[in-house]
Parts: sequence; C-alpha cells; structure tokens
Amino acid sequence: MCSVGDDWHRRKRRVELPGGRHIAFVDSGGSGPALLLLHGYSDTGRSFASLEPFLSGYRLIIPDLPGHGASALGEGMHVSDFAVSIDRFLAFLGVSQFALIGHSMGAMTAIELAARRCDDVSALVLLSASLRPDFGGGSPLSREIRALRDPIDPSGQFLRDWYSCSRPVAAEFLSKMRMDAAGMPAAVWHGILQGFAETDLRYSARQVAAPVLCIGGSADPLFAGPHREALAQAFRSVRSVTLDGYGHNPHWEDPQRVSALMISFFAEAGMV
Repeated sequence: MCSVGDDWHRRKRRVELPGGRHIAFVDSGGSGPALLLLHGYSDTGRSFASLEPFLSGYRLIIPDLPGHGASALGEGMHVSDFAVSIDRFLAFLGVSQFALIGHSMGAMTAIELAARRCDDVSALVLLSASLRPDFGGGSPLSREIRALRDPIDPSGQFLRDWYSCSRPVAAEFLSKMRMDAAGMPAAVWHGILQGFAETDLRYSARQVAAPVLCIGGSADPLFAGPHREALAQAFRSVRSVTLDGYGHNPHWEDPQRVSALMISFFAEAGMV
C-alpha cells in the first residue's frame, strides 16, 4: 500500500527469485562499499530513508523483506526463512562483499545471514536487536497482534501505538510507515509473531565472524536492557552503544547521530 506521489515507492525495482517469488528493493547506486539494510517487523525499506543522505558514500541496497511492502511472501515466516530469501536475492544481484545493517526483525535476519555468509560480511550493525524476541503468548502486545483482522486501519490505535517514538519524528514519515504496515495481511502479522516465539539466535550469533556494533535505546519498549546485555556477550567481536532516552527506532529519532556511529564503526572495520 502506498500513497500517490510516494517517491520511495517509485524508486523500487523488482527481481524474481527462483520459484517465482519477487523481491522489491531500492538501490542507491553509490560507488562506495555495499551496505545491505534490513528493516523491522511490519516495516518496509522506507525505514531507512532518513539514513540515506548521511550514507551517500556507500551503495545502499534496501529490500522489502518477504511478505512486507512490495515483496512476495516466501516459504516461511521465521527470520531464518527471510535470511534464505535475502541470500538468494544477493546472489541474483551478484553482491558478494557487503556490510549489514539491520533493525529489530531485520537485525535478527542480519544475524542469520551473517552466520551463513561468514566470508562475505565485513561488518554488522544491529539496531534494537534481540536474540530471543518472544513477546510472550499472554502479553498485551501479543494479544493485540493476534486480534488484527483485514483490512487493518492505518489510523487505528494499534498502529499509532506501534509506531510511537520516544523522540520527535516527522508525522508524514510515520503516516507512510503506518500505511505500509496496514498493507501487510493480518495472517503475516500472526505468522511472524509465532515465528518470534520459536526464535533463538544464540547459536547463529556465535558463528558470526564480522565485527558487530549494537545500537539500542534505553527507552526501547520491546527489547530492553536484558536483550542488549545478551547481545553484548553473544559475538566474537562486539561494541555496544546505548542511547539514553531513545526508543525502539533510534535511526528515525536521530538519523544523523546513528549514521555517524555507523560510519565510525565501518572505518574501524577497514571499510573505505
């Protein structure tokens, strides 16, 4: 779902993967090293639009994950399934060396992908990540997600709460994010929620060879301190940054600050 005059949507290209399923993506075409950016649960590649001006020295490859935005649903709704689809997508594009940036569910997918592509991933940035993202079957949030029915109202209370931020974010951007999320069928919301309950990325994290930067907000309502602490102990080489007062979407709340942290980290990792 997109609005008339939606420049981000118009920039999307589509490729068909083996099996006939397609992936939609934006490719900045930059001449620098490739960065693959993976968005969160119910989002689309638009999630990273505000980072793009600050990362203009890189080639940004920003797909809609399967079942999100303009990408077809794949064979499953676990983050491991998404990683398989994105692995095939990269092979189709001929991209063999890249850094990874993932937000929330996209960060989980990035961990799985980095574990599969140990020799190809030069650096890994995790925004608001978790190794064990189960929201709890009886939690209010899980009950609200399971209660979603089509058509989902983009202006309803659930999506307004879902896209609330701890710091000011442009209302127009959040409105477009809600529209994108409302376009995702309720069955996909439900399937991913169930996949989270069955996800444990501790083994995959131990397979990651690339240096890792974890960025989280101290006011993150989904993945609080214990999630950040587990990440800080999970990887061979990891640096953790907690942004005081930031929520689950620090790259929306302060894209310039988050981009600066990433660029510094990429420089330390030897990316030029």
